[in-house]
Amino acid sequence: MRAALRGTAALLLPVACVCCGRPDFTICAACGTALRAGVLHPRRVEQWAEALPLNPHQEPLPVLAAGSYQHELAAVILAFKNHQMPGLAPVLVPALARAVREGITTLTTFGSPVVLVPVPIRLAARSRRGYFPVGMLLKGLRHSGVLPSAVLVENLLRYRGSYQFTGAQKGKSRQARVSVRNTMQAHGSQKTAQLVARGAQVLLIDDVLTTGATLADAQRSLADSGLVLCGAVVVAATPAPDEKRVVR
Repeated sequence: MRAALRGTAALLLPVACVCCGRPDFTICAACGTALRAGVLHPRRVEQWAEALPLNPHQEPLPVLAAGSYQHELAAVILAFKNHQMPGLAPVLVPALARAVREGITTLTTFGSPVVLVPVPIRLAARSRRGYFPVGMLLKGLRHSGVLPSAVLVENLLRYRGSYQFTGAQKGKSRQARVSVRNTMQAHGSQKTAQLVARGAQVLLIDDVLTTGATLADAQRSLADSGLVLCGAVVVAATPAPDEKRVVR
């Protein structure tokens, strides 16, 4: 019965695997298996992101990535973000969940509240897509029940008015990305003040890490509000120089 229904749906709404192009599957079994295998072990990736902020010891902001931005993971993220395929969110949520749990365990201190803060989306991008990709992933993460009840998700950042309709990072050179500064600001002053008073620890959440300029800008905005940023978690990081980058 399921096979028959899938066949009827394929005739009415033809689809193909976003990774390999196999017909009748948004993501086929083989590519799904490969994607899951590539996100089993979150890893630290800050060493290759040259624009990340440095602490007083000249160490970059720690960043955990669920996987590398290549192969199946890159294809799914591209389709999810830029090809209006929000139905792929459930494919990415488990990968983000694993990385967030690792981030809470290794980057924060037990006993103080943890707040997950998504890197914001520009109004122009949200209008074009019709949804907020990182926000959708965090919503799925909350509904999955894998987060401790004390972990909060708060939208504490937004782009400044003059940057809401400018171009995003996609398509920019690494040099242009690194030069990004002062595009964001913290908002929700009452909520932020409450979190500061509670000694909340912040983990930034984003989809892809390239140079780290966006995370650096977010960190500066949060620092101005008094919040303590412990690190960031991303779904994927661009491959290190010795890795072969392939998007199938």
